[in-house]
Amino acid sequence: MLNLKTLIASGILSTTILITACSEKVESANLDRVLDVTSDTLYQFEKEETKQQETAVQDFAAALQTNMRAANPGVHPGPVGINANEDGSFSGYYDKNDNQQRDSGEKDLFKVEIDGEKQRLIASDTNGYVRDHSFSGTGLLAGLLIGSLLSRQRAAGVNPKSLSNKSAMSKSQYSSARTRSSSGSHTRGK
Repeated sequence: MLNLKTLIASGILSTTILITACSEKVESANLDRVLDVTSDTLYQFEKEETKQQETAVQDFAAALQTNMRAANPGVHPGPVGINANEDGSFSGYYDKNDNQQRDSGEKDLFKVEIDGEKQRLIASDTNGYVRDHSFSGTGLLAGLLIGSLLSRQRAAGVNPKSLSNKSAMSKSQYSSARTRSSSGSHTRGK
């Protein structure tokens, strides 16, 4: 009987350790900074004349990753990696081992999408927070990049109306929510 109790206790302890290790909490990215860096990278990208249309999306993703990592203040306390997605969006992830490649178990931080109808960048995080930032006045190369991303959206079946209907939180709502979330405090309604 003692062995059965010991076996059950060890199983519970092992399961608890496994669940704790797998559910590592990763701090959220600052979506306002994500949008600032993405917008700046878009305008910076326009000044680069050596880019080819065929590689524009991957070149932009690489430039965005470099700029996310160099941002001061940072978008996240840890190293950030960027992936270009098939649907024309970009995913940011916590590059835990800082090797600039997405590895198994590295957590998503945010997603940046382009709303072509309202000419804005939309950033959302894993907590459901959404922020947006308008863009305009891009030149030919940035226009080609945006056109390529919008074509990817259509090919992936993304409905442009779903992005244009996506509403962002106000800056004060977002700041308040981030403060509550990072402090561990949550406000409850009735």
